Formats: sequence, structure tokens, C-alpha cells
Amino acid sequence: MMKASELVRKVVDIAKNYKTLYVMGCFGAPMTATNKTRYINNGASNNYNAQATRKAMINAATEDTFGFDCVNLIKGVLWGWCGNKVKSYGGATYTSNGVPDIGADQMIAKCTDASASGWDKLDPGEVVWTTGHIGVYIGDGLAV
Repeated sequence: MMKASELVRKVVDIAKNYKTLYVMGCFGAPMTATNKTRYINNGASNNYNAQATRKAMINAATEDTFGFDCVNLIKGVLWGWCGNKVKSYGGATYTSNGVPDIGADQMIAKCTDASASGWDKLDPGEVVWTTGHIGVYIGDGLAV
């Protein structure tokens, strides 16, 4: 089990020290030519990633750029993402560590102590959520 402080440290490290791009359905894959094609043509994510503007951004990404979407940033970290450019998913292992592949709305439902109020009293490591999107509160009014 990962402590909230470790989750915060890891998401902040990713935000500050790695090139990242919002890619729907992606949990840390480096933007190689193969991965670009895969995520542009990726089933349910296809409608978003295949839009002309998104497709251009994905295709312009360098191979040292890692793709994530909101919930997959959290899952990628929990699945062991380590920024390895030669691994398919940056070092993450799909559905490892007892963490299922679920969406943002399913993830917040698993957070039994989540609150719809008291945002001024959040502790770093708590999730922040709105329908279809989820992030991690890192302190000082900021979320990743």
C-alpha cells in the first residue's frame, strides 16, 4: 500500500521532471511512433485522441514524452510507473498491486471517506474529483 505522501511525491515529480501530454486512455506510455498510432486509434479513447488538434499534439510529442490522462496518472503511479522510456508503459504494470483498471467516477466511488464539501481542509494526497475527472491534491491549493 502506498502512503498519501508517497503518491504526492510521485505525481509532483512527474509534473516537474518529465515531459507529459494528456492522452486519453494512456497510463504513462512514452510517445514512440508505435504508441502514438496505438493511442490515436485506441477504441473508446479514439474519439478524443483522433480529433485533429489532439492528434497533432500527440504526433508532435517527442519519444521522451509520456502520455497520461487524469485517472491513468493515478493508476500508472500505483501500477509502478517509473519513467522508463524503453518500457511500454514507462515501467507501469497494468492492473498490478491490486489496483483495478477503473475510470475516474468508479475510482471516487471506492474512496469511502470522500466528501463533497470542506475543500479548504484537504490533506495532501486526497483525491479531487468532478464528473469524469480526478486528480491528487498536493497542498497549497494545487492539484495534479
